[in-house]
Amino acid sequence: MKRIILLLIFAQIVVMSYADMLSEPLVSINLIRPEMITSQEVDEQISLYNKQLIAKGLPQKNIERSDMLDSMISSVLIAQAAEKSGIKISESDINRIIKAQKKSAEAQLHQRISDNQFKQLIINQTNGSWDLYIKGISEQLLQQSYITQNKKSFFNSISIPTSEEIEIKYKENMQLFFNTEYLRVSMIFIPVLNKNQEASAAARTRLEKAYNELKNGNISFDDAVLKYSEEENIKYRGGDIGYVGRDNSNLKMQLGKVFFNKMFKLSENEISDVLESNSGFHILKITEKIEPGLLTLDDKIKPDSNIPVRDYIKNGILQERQQIALEKALKEINLELRQQAEIIYF
Repeated sequence: MKRIILLLIFAQIVVMSYADMLSEPLVSINLIRPEMITSQEVDEQISLYNKQLIAKGLPQKNIERSDMLDSMISSVLIAQAAEKSGIKISESDINRIIKAQKKSAEAQLHQRISDNQFKQLIINQTNGSWDLYIKGISEQLLQQSYITQNKKSFFNSISIPTSEEIEIKYKENMQLFFNTEYLRVSMIFIPVLNKNQEASAAARTRLEKAYNELKNGNISFDDAVLKYSEEENIKYRGGDIGYVGRDNSNLKMQLGKVFFNKMFKLSENEISDVLESNSGFHILKITEKIEPGLLTLDDKIKPDSNIPVRDYIKNGILQERQQIALEKALKEINLELRQQAEIIYF
């Protein structure tokens, strides 16, 4: 259990403050300077950990306070050791992680989001503040840099998966490579969230006019997007929102089950009439339809990805091996630092 918690704490984005002296001190750690951990901080960390599990749809865990304290001590030791080694994290390093995570969020949501929307998403998912999120990234990068620099041998010895290993892993997990049904969707969209009934009625009327022009052949779909769509991100991509999988529960919840199911009833190259979702009014065009089926090793893992199944499995095996190497490196570093540091329990 201690090993599992240690890895989770090390990878966690939100790091709690260790400076709250209002609660009972449990331990003092001193590698380069004294740093306290209090009973309140341990309880807060357990509570935060479980809140993040709930936010991800996972069950809570009954974590022993002693296990959490032990993990927090290890985190403090590694952070102080990294500082002692002169390892620094630049603003560009932090921004690179933020940019990658924002891009990942947009891929899951199938839409672009503003910086403020991404900040709110992080706050909701981590149950913390944006400043704590930034601090967490910085400390995570600091610790990762220290471990990889001081335990290079653990990572240099990781072997590249062979073709045979990839094929075996594919056959062992073939049920994971059944492709869901996908649509590539373009749309003319007028959002009506936070608009009154009169504005909503006007939006519907406007799109009904667009539909009649399309139906009568008076305008192309691309031109109708530019003329009628009122959502800038979609409008200037020609209405294209990319590929939508039938298993995309987040988008189904966002748009509404009725709208989502109507979308998947459309045929390739079919243009819908005016459809209402939870966020506004749409006219849809299905530009591509991909039927469900088993992916081969040479198929793309997703329609909008350039990664074939073969490389996806290869990367997965490498990540497993890196995780094992990280676990061994963490264990060794933890033992070394505990021998060097002064740790006083109260």
